[in-house]
Amino acid sequence: MKKASDVRKIISYLPEEAGIYPRLTGLEYLKFMANLYAKDRGEVEEMVNEGLKIASLGDKIREKTATYSKGMKRRLLIARALMVRPKLAILDEPTSGLDVLHAYHVRRIIKEYVKQQGLTVILSSHNMLEVDFLCDRVALIHDGQIVVEGSPHALKETYEAKNLEEVFAKVTGHG
Repeated sequence: MKKASDVRKIISYLPEEAGIYPRLTGLEYLKFMANLYAKDRGEVEEMVNEGLKIASLGDKIREKTATYSKGMKRRLLIARALMVRPKLAILDEPTSGLDVLHAYHVRRIIKEYVKQQGLTVILSSHNMLEVDFLCDRVALIHDGQIVVEGSPHALKETYEAKNLEEVFAKVTGHG
């Protein structure tokens, strides 16, 4: 794979500070993004329908994204990242700045979609609850170095910790 367009077909990236075009409705945004990935109209329609299901914004999908809350925008962005059915999705802080209910909804969307579609997700997060809930394998990084890696369960067991925050504190000498 030498062309960026070939890579885009298998990888989807959602940066922490991703933006949405404020003058588009949520539906227009999903259609616009689907057109960047799809080969034909039928595939655009499939992607948009998938995006609508993932975002689950109801009638709000027909409103301008400028009117959306941060949680609604994040759900739309997650839908954009997953609707293209990538083999690999890279999600940077997917619930950053969201209230408890929106964060819960976004996590549930990611977990269910990964299970249904069998895709791989690389998740970057400072939220250890999120990491524990979403990840099968974890690499804890401190000062730019991986300090420990393994399954959340194995790490908690090895370090006799109740949660991953406690594991992190212990392996970095702060616990």
